[in-house]
Amino acid sequence: MTRLTRAAALLALTALPVAAQGRAAGYHPAARLAASLDSLARANAQHVRVTTIATSPGGRPVQAVRIGTADEKPALLVLAGAYGPQLASSEVALRVVRDLAARVMRDRAATTVYDDHTIYVIPRLNPDAAEAFFAPVKQERKGNDQKADDDRDGALDEDGPDDLNGDGLITMMRVRTGAAGGGEWMADPVDGALMRRADALKGEQGMYKVFVEGRDDDGDGDYNEDGAGGTDISANFANNYPWFAAGAGEYQFSALEARAVAQFVADHKDIAAVYVLGMQDNLIKPWEGRRVPGISGNPQGTSAGGPFTAILPEDAPWFAEVGKKAPRAVAGQDPVSAAENGDPLSWAYYHMGRFAFGSRVWWPGKAPADTAAGRRAPRPDPIAAERNDYRWLAANDPAGFVEWKVVPGFTIDGKEVEVGGFAPFARLNPPAATLDSIARQQADWVLQLTRMLPRVRVITPVRVDAVGPRVWRVTATVANGGYLPSNAAIGVRSRLPLRAKVELTLGTGQQLSGGRKLQFIDALRGSNATQSFEWLVVGDAGGTLTLTVGSPNTGLTTETITLRAR
Repeated sequence: MTRLTRAAALLALTALPVAAQGRAAGYHPAARLAASLDSLARANAQHVRVTTIATSPGGRPVQAVRIGTADEKPALLVLAGAYGPQLASSEVALRVVRDLAARVMRDRAATTVYDDHTIYVIPRLNPDAAEAFFAPVKQERKGNDQKADDDRDGALDEDGPDDLNGDGLITMMRVRTGAAGGGEWMADPVDGALMRRADALKGEQGMYKVFVEGRDDDGDGDYNEDGAGGTDISANFANNYPWFAAGAGEYQFSALEARAVAQFVADHKDIAAVYVLGMQDNLIKPWEGRRVPGISGNPQGTSAGGPFTAILPEDAPWFAEVGKKAPRAVAGQDPVSAAENGDPLSWAYYHMGRFAFGSRVWWPGKAPADTAAGRRAPRPDPIAAERNDYRWLAANDPAGFVEWKVVPGFTIDGKEVEVGGFAPFARLNPPAATLDSIARQQADWVLQLTRMLPRVRVITPVRVDAVGPRVWRVTATVANGGYLPSNAAIGVRSRLPLRAKVELTLGTGQQLSGGRKLQFIDALRGSNATQSFEWLVVGDAGGTLTLTVGSPNTGLTTETITLRAR
C-alpha cells in the first residue's frame, strides 16, 4: 500500500458516492432531526408520540419517541447519540423509528409486538457535540455547549483548535524535534503515516511532538488545551464515573441531558431492558459474569466491599445467548469497545437493574491483507486499531486520512509543522448511503429484542378445590412467556425495576386462612417457565376474588376467580 498524495485522494474521492464526498451529506443536523421526528409523529399519531425531555445548553432538543400505547406493557428503551462524534448511532436510531412506524400499517408481526409492548427511542442524547459534524470547519467534539475552563486559568474556551491548512478539517499536527528534543512520538516503521508513542523499553526514541491542529491562541505555551465544549454526555453517568477526567463534567449527572435520561428511566417503570447504540459493545463480545473480591476482601455490592465491577454470574448466560442472536454489522473485524466509565450502557445495568445491551452499529471492516516486504505489523501491535482503520480507509474512503504536509509560514519553536492524520468522524461514521441498510438490520433486531422482553401472565383457568365447608384451596400458576427473566439478577439485588407481584384481593365476607395476600417473584425465567402459588380462602360458594399478577416491566394481568369446585 503506498501513501496517498492529496491529489490522488481527491481523484479517488470523485469515484465515491456523493455522501462520501461530503461526509455530512445525508446526516441530520439537530433542526432537521427534530423536524423529521415531528413529521413521523404527525403521520402516525395513533402509534407514535414525540416529547422533548431536555434542552441542551446550546438550545437543541433532546427528544424521546414512543412507539406503542405505553399502557403497562413491557418496554424496550433504545438510547443513541450520547457520544457526540458518533452520529451513525443517532442516524440509525432515526431510521429505526421510521422503519418501525411504517411497519405498523403493513407488518402484522410487528403490529403484534406493538400491541403487547412499548418501544422508546432517544435518538440523539448529545445534540450539541453532534452539531460539530455540520460546521464549516469539522472537528470531533465530545462535549456539549456548556462552557468550561478546561485549563483552569479563569478564561473559558479561549484556546481551541485552528484550521492551519485551510482544508476545513481539524486533524493533528506534528513537529520534528529529533531524539534530544523531548518528543515522545515516532513515525510507525511499517505505516509511516501513523504516529505512535516511542517505547523506551524497546530502545525506541521519540522524534516528534504531536498536538491537535491549531495555534497557541492564549500564549501560555500549550496548544488547544481549552477549546469549545463542556460535558461529554457519554461519560457523565454514575457507574464507574471518571472523577476529574477531561470532559466528564463536574459530577455525575451534572449535565442536564444525562439527568433527563435518568429521570426518563425512573419515570417509565415499564422499561424492562435497554439497548444502547454507542461506543460500548457487549453483543459481539458479551459481558462475562464473575465474582470479584471487593474492598479489603469484602463482597462487592455491599457498603464494605464497594460497587460491582463485573456482571453477576447468574446474568451472564443471558448476555451470551442474546449476543449469539444479535446481528453482526461488519464481517471479519470485531469492534473495539470503549471503556465503561460513566457510560449509559453500564449504568443501565449496574444502577438501574436492567438487562442492557450495547452495539457499535458501524465500524471500519477488516483491512485487506498486505503481505509486501516490510509491511507486516508487529505482534503485539500497539496501534492495531489505527493501523487497520488506516488501511481500510485507504482502500474504501481515501478522504478519511489526510496525508502529512508542511504548513507554510507556521512554526513551533522555530521548527516547521506538518498537519495530517485521520479526518474527523471518518473512523466512527460510514457514508450516509450505507445507513439505510444498517438501520433495516437494526430495526429487525429491535423488534426481535422487544419480543424477548419478559411477559408474565396467569395460566387459566385458576384451580379452585373445595377442602371443607366454606373453605377453598386456590392454586394459581404464573408463567413468563418472554425469553428474558422477569428481572435480571442485578435487578433483584437493587430492587430495580419493580419485581412482579402476585396479589390476591378478597371479596366481601371472605377471609384468608393460608398463604399471603401479597407476594413477589424475584426472577422468573423465560420461555414459559412457571411458578405456582396457593391460598386457603374462607367464603361462600359463588363468591369472587381478584388475582393481580405482574409489574409495569413484565405486564400486569388481572383474573377474577369464582369460588366454585371444579
